[in-house]
Amino acid sequence: MITKIYPETPNWDLLHKIAAQIRDGAIIIYPTGIGYSYGCSAYKARAIEEVCRLKGVDPKKHRLTIMCRDLADFTRYAKVDNTSFRYIREHEKEPITYLLPATSELPKLLINKHEVGLRLPLHPLATLLLEVLDEPLLTASLPTKKEDPEYRTDPELIDELYGHEVYTILDGGCALGGTTAIVSLTQGEPEIVRPAGIPQPLH
Repeated sequence: MITKIYPETPNWDLLHKIAAQIRDGAIIIYPTGIGYSYGCSAYKARAIEEVCRLKGVDPKKHRLTIMCRDLADFTRYAKVDNTSFRYIREHEKEPITYLLPATSELPKLLINKHEVGLRLPLHPLATLLLEVLDEPLLTASLPTKKEDPEYRTDPELIDELYGHEVYTILDGGCALGGTTAIVSLTQGEPEIVRPAGIPQPLH
């Protein structure tokens, strides 16, 4: 099922309904700003395990990432020193997953080697959802089941392939696709673990 919400004139009742379903354990697919990802409550272990099953990964071995509402939330779920805070502030509009030392605020299932991956939303619909949800979203990219990348970037095709797996798909339009950079901030100076893989738009 596809749900269309316009960020400029959002249907707040519908957003609150979706947020309530997420808090109860539902899984959605939503736009992150570069692509579409599974999303579920970061506090619902069964939902997290189900997302990992859909992706075909072991949650005990695979590094998981949460999407936070804003930079202030980073300091709740991770230990952020001044150097790291400045770096994230300078790059907060870029598609980056930050690896940081985890706090005890998150379930152990989300913490790998005392680290947690954190992201900021780059799509206005994701930002609105996180504001209404008032808690972080586990976020996990869709698995590659088709060679055609549009099956991860076009809501209609995503619904065709993955719609039966989730409560709803938030339609944020066609996405550019690609992968975030991964930057480790666990040892003081930023370390680029993986550069961003964003396709160049056609002109």
